[in-house]
Amino acid sequence: MSTFLAQESGIDIHPDKIFYDFMNMPIGVPFNYIDFIDIRNQKYVNIGSDKLLYPAYIEYKKMKADALRKGVNINIRSSYRSKRTQEIVFKKHGPKIAETPGYSEHHLLTTIDIRYAGENTKLFLWLLKYGFDYGWVPTYYFRIEKNIRKEAWHWRFVGVEAAKWFECAWQDDINQEIKRLSYQFGSI
Repeated sequence: MSTFLAQESGIDIHPDKIFYDFMNMPIGVPFNYIDFIDIRNQKYVNIGSDKLLYPAYIEYKKMKADALRKGVNINIRSSYRSKRTQEIVFKKHGPKIAETPGYSEHHLLTTIDIRYAGENTKLFLWLLKYGFDYGWVPTYYFRIEKNIRKEAWHWRFVGVEAAKWFECAWQDDINQEIKRLSYQFGSI
């Protein structure tokens, strides 16, 4: 993303500190996704009432199956949100809990909230240890801009390459969380 586009989009972070997903969308910074993506032209999969972009769906299914083999169950609580749905969420919860409509990563068809993945759970431990291998990152847990609370359940598919970049960038924080959770749950 050019410096000009970063300024036009309202990102108040130096462009060198921004990394991008497989769709060339910025990760972990406030960004108006609605203005830059047209989901009508995207191939997605319906999972009950949830929707995921096809590459995210494929990796979610692999991750879910591998986690289940280790006794960890991953289920989607919510995924895609239209701007209207995000307006309702924002109005109900406010700016400290909900992202501004248009700026939510849920608009991308690549973000899921995982049921029962609180920051003190075995599920979160498993996700921190293995989620990056499938291209998923907890963008609202270790994010650069901190106006919104930490969300252990909020995971965005960014592709394996970008996920590995974030795993390296956040390695100290990830290791600290894994160590903390391993005391409680042991090795998984």
